[in-house]
Amino acid sequence: MKQALIVFSLSIMLITACSSNNTAKTQYYLLNSPTLNKASDNNNNNKPVVIINLLELPEYLRQASLVLQLSEHQLHYAHFHMWAEPLQVSITEGLLQDLNAIDSHHNYMPVLNPQQLTSTTEVILKINAFHSTHQSQAILTGRYWLKEKNKNNAVKVHNFTLTADLNANGYPHAVEKMRAVITELANDIRKNMAVDTLNTAN
Repeated sequence: MKQALIVFSLSIMLITACSSNNTAKTQYYLLNSPTLNKASDNNNNNKPVVIINLLELPEYLRQASLVLQLSEHQLHYAHFHMWAEPLQVSITEGLLQDLNAIDSHHNYMPVLNPQQLTSTTEVILKINAFHSTHQSQAILTGRYWLKEKNKNNAVKVHNFTLTADLNANGYPHAVEKMRAVITELANDIRKNMAVDTLNTAN
């Protein structure tokens, strides 16, 4: 409760500062830091390829401003705190980095051409929410399912709600925690993909 009040108070201060200070400088953030990329030798062409296909983001995330949830039904767009690249690209790249780092049996790739989707195993994702909240958390919600190549098997949809506690103030810390929930999603995908593949093989 105390931490939530601190974050809420900080958000009000930031809004006030942005509205009253005409000389405020815009800050840009990367979801995936090039200095923290997980090293991986997972580009072996002999490994089965898995396509990560992020279908869509909610409308409120299709813009550059970071988003802070102020209450149950109110969002704030931080006009002086912006993503350096579209979130659709950043989330996909983060998942690829993490999955290739934790799974040595597959080579995870983005969608490069439509022909891939008919001949390659595909993880299809839809994101419903991705932002920091008034409850001092970074939150990521949505669903995903596995579509195996050349198969028309019924797929199992996996819903997820992943959170990371915010224990410091400021947007840089919030972005750090948002990146952490992407890693949680990658681990969840890897675990359930192994189970789904085993079930469809039986």
